Amino acid sequence: MKRKENDLFLTDGSDELPATFTAVARLRALMHELEAALADLAVELKQAPLKLARVHPLPGVAAGCEEDPIERIEVDTQEGEAACVAAIAAFGEHTLRPGCSTKSTFRLPGLLHYPAESAVVLTPLIARINRLKVLFQEEVQQAGERDDKFQLVHQALPGTITLQVYRQLPLYCGELLAIGFTWADKQAIRKLSRQEVIAMLERSKGYVPALIGKEEWIGRVEREIVDVRRLPPGAELRIRRPVKTHPMANLRWGDRESAKQQVKASLPLIVCSDAPLKAKPLGHYPNKPRQPRNDRRGAERLLIERLHLYVRDEPRQGDE
Repeated sequence: MKRKENDLFLTDGSDELPATFTAVARLRALMHELEAALADLAVELKQAPLKLARVHPLPGVAAGCEEDPIERIEVDTQEGEAACVAAIAAFGEHTLRPGCSTKSTFRLPGLLHYPAESAVVLTPLIARINRLKVLFQEEVQQAGERDDKFQLVHQALPGTITLQVYRQLPLYCGELLAIGFTWADKQAIRKLSRQEVIAMLERSKGYVPALIGKEEWIGRVEREIVDVRRLPPGAELRIRRPVKTHPMANLRWGDRESAKQQVKASLPLIVCSDAPLKAKPLGHYPNKPRQPRNDRRGAERLLIERLHLYVRDEPRQGDE
């Protein structure tokens, strides 16, 4: 049944809610708008001529197991109508699932492939949804500190996982030739010069953490700076930040200057394209056993734990 415009607060493209609304009321109103827009999208996704639907349900992470090392992830596969239904449900998955951790968000990698002409209807609907998601996030951010944000969301919409609300719906139009799903769990690596690290440490003097005095903090940072200055001339500095294991999609385009694109695949990708599409499904994690590298020069050691800063000393003559 078509919803009535006067059932909603934001009409005619307006982003303004009534000024008399409290923060709780505004958040509830935005969620009402978002759910209504998602319902409209669901109708169109079901009616549009579907060329391919495939999703990969993943096991949830149990509460208390968030930091456990991931050895294996078994991936399931659904196709056809069941996949379309699961994808539509995933777009509106905003609340905590029983027994699952609040620190590990729900994910459903996959894709819904429609003809290019479907973009005419789907593009404005998805743009509307993504705009409402931005407004929702902005409303939460205005609450202030972390605890204030939590209290606002908990009071307005108990059980809501904000990161799942914030996720933008992914729509891709054009000559998309191939999609390959894979796993990403590599570290984010950034190589720095000695001067860049020292400048970073100098700046950190002005950001005193809680539960530590200013003088104690500055003294700690000064010792870290001394440690960096003492390094031998050939030492290499790298920040290696751990990245949580998550599904990714590698896209290959036929009509873009940059033919290759890598995107997160937390939600099913909505594709509107007439190009013949090769779709490689997501496999179990890990894809293949890791092989230790033997081409690294010297031994790498942790220098500053809070920065994930590592140093690789220049090997001595005869060590190579």
